[in-house]
Amino acid sequence: MAENNETPILIGTSTHEDEISQKGDPKVDQRSFAGGLSQLDTTFYASSMAYTSGNQRDEDGMTRISAIASVPGGLDEYRRLEGGRAFNVLNDTYFLPTDDDEFTRLNKQHTGFTVALGGLYPAAGVVNAILAQREGYTPKVLDLGCGTGVWTLAMSKEFPHCQFVGIDLAPVPIEAENVPSNCRFELDDINNGLAHFHNEFDVIHSRLVVGGIRDFRKSKEDVEKCLKPGGLVIWIDGDYDALCPDKIHYRPPASDAHPDGSWFGRLTFEARRAAVAFGRSDLDTMMEVLSAGLWEDPLMDPETCQGADLFVPVGSWATGKILVEYMHSTQPECIRR
Repeated sequence: MAENNETPILIGTSTHEDEISQKGDPKVDQRSFAGGLSQLDTTFYASSMAYTSGNQRDEDGMTRISAIASVPGGLDEYRRLEGGRAFNVLNDTYFLPTDDDEFTRLNKQHTGFTVALGGLYPAAGVVNAILAQREGYTPKVLDLGCGTGVWTLAMSKEFPHCQFVGIDLAPVPIEAENVPSNCRFELDDINNGLAHFHNEFDVIHSRLVVGGIRDFRKSKEDVEKCLKPGGLVIWIDGDYDALCPDKIHYRPPASDAHPDGSWFGRLTFEARRAAVAFGRSDLDTMMEVLSAGLWEDPLMDPETCQGADLFVPVGSWATGKILVEYMHSTQPECIRR
């Protein structure tokens, strides 16, 4: 039986004042590395290009800027091997690996989101207005949990007049010479705090990062304080359940009591249970908060907040002409506002 996975999408603009402040090729068209000094408290990486900005400031009590630069080729020290897979060494809450197989999956996931959204981001008019080229001003964009860096790099090409920062728990799989000059990547753990980024960005993009967050309400507020007044935050995450084709009723996970239940639902149920029980992930709070929306958030302007559900089809793959026709017919229906 066909089923769907529901992915909440929330956007909102900031109201806070300044003082509140392969197996597939995992490198998917990623071209030029202008790395910056890391904001992390124990790790760092950068390319040969020195990066200077307001980020180089005093310690904020939770994170610090490393004064040591390392070339990307030596970054395996930030990954550990377990059961034949590589994992990040910074955060034991985030349970997914960081290796070629995972990079391939992440890039396919990125393609799926891009097809479903009809582009790299929702609310295209708002994003384009905020990132519009203006004389004497350089808009800045933060990509939280950037993974392979594919979204960050695609955006840096679409908005070459903007500056982009991608942060993740593990190094991005990109050669130093293949990252544009308006883009940099840093190792960082959101759980450690983001005060070094407060009041700095015009747009913040967060997609499927909550599996590694231990206190979602705290981190969400911290992320929102990284916006400049009038800046936009985009939250995209999953509810880890399977829906029936009607997109209303949930399908129970497969079990002895429900032999006709969803095996996809069983997989995500067990993954969520393990993440919460053993990794201390705050997935349950995330689902509650994102389901409620941003309208009551004191740092967000309720007049600009929006929410939508993105439905991802799960089941047997269509092929050939059928697949093309299916994607063209369902793309406008993937999002329910």
